[in-house]
Amino acid sequence: MRLHKNHVFLFCFMMLALFSFTPDSAAKSHSSTEPKTSSVVIERDFIPGPFGQVHVRIARPTAKTQHPPLVLFHPTPYSGDYFLKFMRLMASDRIVIAIDTPGYGDSDRPKKLQSIDGYAESAAAVLNAMGHGGERGPPVDLLGYHTGTLIATELAIRHPGLVRKLVLPGLPFFTGEARQKAYQDNAKPEPVTPDGSHLAKKWGFAAAAIDAGLSLDRAQEHFSDLMQCYPHCWEAYHGVFTYPAEERFGAVQQPVLLITNDGSLKQETEAALPLFPQAKLMHIDGVTLGGFDLAPEKYVAAIRPFLENDTPQ
Repeated sequence: MRLHKNHVFLFCFMMLALFSFTPDSAAKSHSSTEPKTSSVVIERDFIPGPFGQVHVRIARPTAKTQHPPLVLFHPTPYSGDYFLKFMRLMASDRIVIAIDTPGYGDSDRPKKLQSIDGYAESAAAVLNAMGHGGERGPPVDLLGYHTGTLIATELAIRHPGLVRKLVLPGLPFFTGEARQKAYQDNAKPEPVTPDGSHLAKKWGFAAAAIDAGLSLDRAQEHFSDLMQCYPHCWEAYHGVFTYPAEERFGAVQQPVLLITNDGSLKQETEAALPLFPQAKLMHIDGVTLGGFDLAPEKYVAAIRPFLENDTPQ
C-alpha cells in the first residue's frame, strides 16, 4: 500500500511540473536572448520635397529613446527597402528613417538630371519638414551606402547643424580617369528591349548575392524594387560620378566612420580615409555581397558603439 501511495505522489508531481511548463513560459525564456525586433514598428509616409513627394520609412522602437535618429541613404538603383533587416535591428533603441532618393523607390523623379547637391538638398528639406535640425529639432546621425555615402556627406557639409555623425560603408571614391570611365560605364540610358532581355540583365544584378546566401524571395524583392526606377535607374550615377569628392571630403566637420568589407569599394574607401578631418576605418570580415541582408547584425555591432561614443574621435 505504501508503494502505491508513492506512485500516486510521483504521478501528481510529474503532472504538476508538466502543466506549469507552458509554451508561453518557454517562449519567454527563449525570447530573452533574441533581438527584440518584433516590437519595432515601421511606418511609411510621403514628405513634400523640391522634386515632388519623397517616400520615407520610419522604424520606431516601442520605448522612448534618448539616441538621435539614424537616417539611411540607399545605394542605386534600390530604395530604402534595401535596409529593411538592418532597420529592424538598429531601431530597437532609436528611430531609424530610410529616405527613398528622388527618382527611386516611391519618391517622385526629378524632371532633370541632379547632382549630389540636389539630392542632399532634397534630403535636408525632408528632414526639416519632419522636425529635425537647427531650431526645428535635434540633429540626426547619417548612414549612406554606395551612392548614399555621397548624399550623406554633402548633406553633412551643407547643413552641419542637422548632422551629428556619419557612417559611410562602401564609398565610391573615384578621381581622374577612373571617375570618367565609371561615368561612361554607368551613367548612360538603359534600353527597354522588345524581347525582354533587359529584364534578364536586371535580374542578374538583383540576384548577384544568391551564391552568398541571399534567398530567391529576397532577390525577387530587390528586382521588383529596382524596376521601379527603370529605365531611368542610371540617373543617380550622373550625380555620383560628377561629384568632386576629393575637394569635398575635407569640409566634413563631423566624426566619420568608414566601413569596408571583403567585397567591392574596399580600396576606394581606404583611399578616402586621409581626406576626412575626423575619420576612422573599420573592416567587417566575411561579407562580400548583400551584407545588409545577410549580415545586418555585423553592421549593427560595428556602428552602434561609434554612434553611442560621445568622446572626441
